[in-house]
Amino acid sequence: MTPPALRPTLGVQLAPAPVGAVAYISVTGGAPDMFVHALIGYGILQLLFLLRLSLWLREAGAVMGFWAFSFGATSIATAPVRLLGAGDNAAISVVAPVTFVLANVFVIGLAVMTVWLLLSGRMYGKPAATKLPVSREGDTPVIPMK
Repeated sequence: MTPPALRPTLGVQLAPAPVGAVAYISVTGGAPDMFVHALIGYGILQLLFLLRLSLWLREAGAVMGFWAFSFGATSIATAPVRLLGAGDNAAISVVAPVTFVLANVFVIGLAVMTVWLLLSGRMYGKPAATKLPVSREGDTPVIPMK
């Protein structure tokens, strides 16, 4: 079972399709075609899967691992906006403003969470308490060799 603090790192699975769409738009000059629409659609599908897991992901509480969603979230907003700029006016004209607003709200939320974690002293985990064996002289720790 995945430990709760690591669950938000599953957000990286959101990134590949939208990042690929942004790269494809950059390489092809932005001409809208079925392939780029499929990449955006697959990114939205991944987003829906992750939304389905949101209650499970939230069991981690406020942790820095939620930044794993930022790359995918911003890319899933960038690709439709770039297509609008290239003259696409189909369903992308509805998707673009929605994803743009949601991605910006999400990243602002991440920034607020990060500042809160920093100010509350919870940004970094507590170091593990380890006791090293001490040599017979009593002052030199002995590091076990494996």
